Formats: sequence, structure tokens, C-alpha cells
Amino acid sequence: MSIPDFVQTDLQALGMEVPAELLERLARYLTMLLEANRQFNLTAIREPDAAWRRHIIDSLTILPGLEELAEGGTVIDVGSGGGLPGIPIAICRPDLQVTLLEATGKKVRFLQSCIDELPLPNTRVLQGRAETLGQDSTHRQRYDVAVCRAVGPMAELLEYTLPLVKVGGWLLAMKGPSVEEELAVASDALDVLGGGALHVFDAYPPEFEYRTVVVRVSKERPTPRSYPRLPGMPRQAPIGVGKRA
Repeated sequence: MSIPDFVQTDLQALGMEVPAELLERLARYLTMLLEANRQFNLTAIREPDAAWRRHIIDSLTILPGLEELAEGGTVIDVGSGGGLPGIPIAICRPDLQVTLLEATGKKVRFLQSCIDELPLPNTRVLQGRAETLGQDSTHRQRYDVAVCRAVGPMAELLEYTLPLVKVGGWLLAMKGPSVEEELAVASDALDVLGGGALHVFDAYPPEFEYRTVVVRVSKERPTPRSYPRLPGMPRQAPIGVGKRA
């Protein structure tokens, strides 16, 4: 797949310099994503230019939130789907150890093919649910950073992600402009699950038409052992939502 001229222009406007070698690897990944999408649904975006903007560039807006993470740092992409934002992160930060968590078998197989063919030696894929992994001592509170994109409302995704994050680590959640409404009902979940300082950053400067925001949540205290709850419970009954009349 060719790399459109606007890609470097947009990345420079975002304050990023991505070497040509890494752009070529991103292009190879995007080719794999769009080809696999013809066989099963990975994305509603099928046109290459739109996919560069809404998948690759959008995923890379999360990189500033990882700048302070040192070499060897661990990142888990919860609900990775077709590998977003985890695979672009893994390509552009080969010094990090990236885990892609996905529950659907056919998506897991696609992700493993990307890891094998690109290749991405710093990346692994796990098949499972966040609620189960968060109770597994191998993964519970073991990651420096959790990232997620299009996973669910904040009160729900906090229960999926914070149990996986070390105390002192943080969550980076990519959200739309309505996130303030979600945050208004997520304060109980934030407190219960060990979250602390919360900051919302615009992913794009004003000249861009997109209004993605990145929510950073610090993990300040251990998550109580009773969380995450059984699979399905965070979605059925998010912590604190509906509690107040």
C-alpha cells in the first residue's frame, strides 16, 4: 500500500516524526487489516485514505501519553479488535512490550498473523476477557499502562482496565467529545478501583476536524480483590451507575 502525502503532513502537525521505515511497516499492517476485512468484519472503514486517518494516525495520537514510559515498559491493549491502537504503538515503540487482549478467536488469529508477518517481536496476543485476565495473578496489576479504543463507557472500561495496571501506572482511553458525560457517572468506579488523578487531553489541535480525546487515569491504589467482577457484570451493572435517584 502506498503512503499518502497527507500522512507525514498530519503527523508533523501533531508534533510527530515517524521514520520512513516505520511508516512502511504501518502501511503493511494497514494492507493486512483491509485485506482481512474483506473476509470478516474488523472495521467499517474500507477506503485506504480514511483508514490511514481514522486508524493509523488516530492510534498514534496516543503516543505522547507513553513518552515517559521507559524501555522495557509493558502496555496492554484491552479489546484490541483489529489491533488498534496496540499494533501502531508496537511498531512505533519497539522498545516497549505490548500485549494485545482480544476475546474473539478470528480476530486473535488475525492479530497473531500480523505479529508473525510484520514481524513484531515485542508483541504478543492473548485470547480472553478482561474480567478473567484481571483476576489472573499472571496479569493482575502487572502492566505499566493499559490502552483502549472504542471499548465502552468510562464506568465500564475502568473495571476492564484498572485491575490490570500496576500501582503507579496509568490508563490511556481514547474517547469522543461526549466523554465529559461519561466521566460524570464514573467517579464511583474510579474511586473503588484504585484510580486517582484524571486528565483529559485533546488528541488533535484545532485545525483538525476530529475531536478525539485521550483520558489519562493514574492508578494510585491497589484494586480490591473483588474486582473485576464476573464476565458481563461491568456492562450489565457498571459501578455506581444508577445508584443515585
